[in-house]
Amino acid sequence: MLKAAAPKRAAAPSGFLPSEIECTVRGRPDNLNLDCDDPVFESPNNEPDIEVDPKDPDHMIASSNDYESCCDEFYTTFNGGRTWTTGDMSAEDPNRIGSDPVTVFDPVSGNAIHASLNFLITEEGLGDDGDVVVSLSKDGGLTWGDPVVVGEGIGDDDDPLQIFNDKEWIVTDTNPDSPYYGRTYLTWTAFRSRLGVYTESPIFEAHSDDGGVTWTEPQEISGSDPTCTYQETGRGRQCDEDQFSVPTVGPDGTLYVAFENAQHEAAWEAGEVFESQYMVVRSTDGGESFSGPVSVVDLEDGTRDYPVNVNDRQTLTDYQIRVNSAGNIVASPANGKLYIVFSDNRDGVHDADRPVTDTNVYMMTSKDGIHWRGPLDVADRPGDQWFPWAEVNPANGEVGVIYHDRPVPRGSSYATTLSEGRPGHWRHDVITSERSHPRNSLYFRARVKGCFKCATFHGDYIGLDYGSDGSANLAWTDMSRLIEFEDTIGYTENIFFSRR
Repeated sequence: MLKAAAPKRAAAPSGFLPSEIECTVRGRPDNLNLDCDDPVFESPNNEPDIEVDPKDPDHMIASSNDYESCCDEFYTTFNGGRTWTTGDMSAEDPNRIGSDPVTVFDPVSGNAIHASLNFLITEEGLGDDGDVVVSLSKDGGLTWGDPVVVGEGIGDDDDPLQIFNDKEWIVTDTNPDSPYYGRTYLTWTAFRSRLGVYTESPIFEAHSDDGGVTWTEPQEISGSDPTCTYQETGRGRQCDEDQFSVPTVGPDGTLYVAFENAQHEAAWEAGEVFESQYMVVRSTDGGESFSGPVSVVDLEDGTRDYPVNVNDRQTLTDYQIRVNSAGNIVASPANGKLYIVFSDNRDGVHDADRPVTDTNVYMMTSKDGIHWRGPLDVADRPGDQWFPWAEVNPANGEVGVIYHDRPVPRGSSYATTLSEGRPGHWRHDVITSERSHPRNSLYFRARVKGCFKCATFHGDYIGLDYGSDGSANLAWTDMSRLIEFEDTIGYTENIFFSRR
């Protein structure tokens, strides 16, 4: 989450800010720029998700952070990516900002369900009162209704408890043979503070059986485990220092939720803290109850494993862009095999006062969510690879992983790559026709010596989804368009699409 902009639309009589169609993009679905809302100013868009209708591989909805408006941007196509309708999502009210966008299709109700973080901006420019909301579309993603609050934040200074919800993700059970066919699951992190002091950040879940209209009461699901030894306020080995939860559903209806946890002190090297471990919880009763978390793998992403940028956030060597180690979990629709992807600096100079990155993409695999194998290389080569996202091709069972890719150590530019195959047997395909230039950005400039025009932010993830026809549909943050605006020259951030 990193977003602040002034809304330009009037509120509906009920108070919410309605969605709005802005423009149409047409072109060959190969390195197609989906942003057409303001072609002159070229305000940035980043953090794309893309989802394919399970009943129609030519029907897709993508979404992104949109800095030209208050809200998430949506991009909807009904013809396989040759024509896109683009617009602004709805929001709770004109004073709120939308961020962290992700969408699913519910084949039972026919609704498209868009999840988002809606929050206020304080006078100091900080996010406040972060709600997790969903907006429903009944016409395939062209218009979106009044947001429904699923996880309510608390930002009242008079309340001793403050809650800022963050990094939500959503999935729908689309298997007609599943006992929970059509159930939609939503997970997120609840950052809690008491009297202004941070206390915990557990993972929460809620689910819906009516296409996102109503939701169960949110429940904490991250549980406790002997590996969760570091405690801010928790007791009993509570795993409540979490982030980046992603749910996935197996073909038998089992729900798995993967997330990063920062409490495994035994894995922290001397002089550093908060290295992550990936953990997984599962539910076999449709989200009514959850197992305790299983520790999957320890990561090299602690306080001495990456350089930090001007905002004191982890970055890559000679860059300023904010990065994280998180990827996602996905279950094969054919046999339920599980895959987790992540990126960390285990092959670079880590556990050092001056880390040097050589980040790579890795994969963990499991047949049951309990016993895991790995880490296995997906992209292990010079330079840096980050922001991995994995999906399984329903047509042939192969795994696809999209990620940003800087193949030259300390290189000034990056590409975006799709790797397809199975562990140990990968085909690598650079999908971008032009390289991106985060050291010469028009926006989010670091303004530091030696990297004045370096971008500090380009989102937190990119997207991939397969259609039922086996097509790979990819959306990523691209920084290849050079824009001259008044006396300023630099590369902007846009959402690009390709179909393979």
